[in-house]
Amino acid sequence: AADSSETRLAALVDFVHSYLHYEPGSSAASVLSLLDNPVGDCTEFAELLTTLARHLGLPSRTVFGLAYSQTSAPAFVFHAWNEVQIDGDWQVVDPTWNQLRVDATHIPLPDNETAALKLLTGRLDIRFAVRDFGYFAD
Repeated sequence: AADSSETRLAALVDFVHSYLHYEPGSSAASVLSLLDNPVGDCTEFAELLTTLARHLGLPSRTVFGLAYSQTSAPAFVFHAWNEVQIDGDWQVVDPTWNQLRVDATHIPLPDNETAALKLLTGRLDIRFAVRDFGYFAD
């Protein structure tokens, strides 16, 4: 069953990534409206994948947080992606960036922190950049 579920998930990620056209900062759209106008930002990609995965019997949820984007000005950006349950384990995928497995560059935020960011700033497009880093000796 896991192989079948993994195959379905891979097809879903590929479908959503190919079907929707990415437009940063686009107006929020319902999943049904994406059938007529397949345009959205990461939220629409994640919500469409959640809806389709659940329809296929794969438990799924949309996750909001920060993700490292390697654009012309690399930085952490507010982003949405998915967690899908495969054989009892949650697998993290990103249909916007066509990633079947994501790494530590995706930092989920608890729902209350996401709401706090919007409340404090009035925006959800917060960006920050790593200016310096180091490794600590054991």
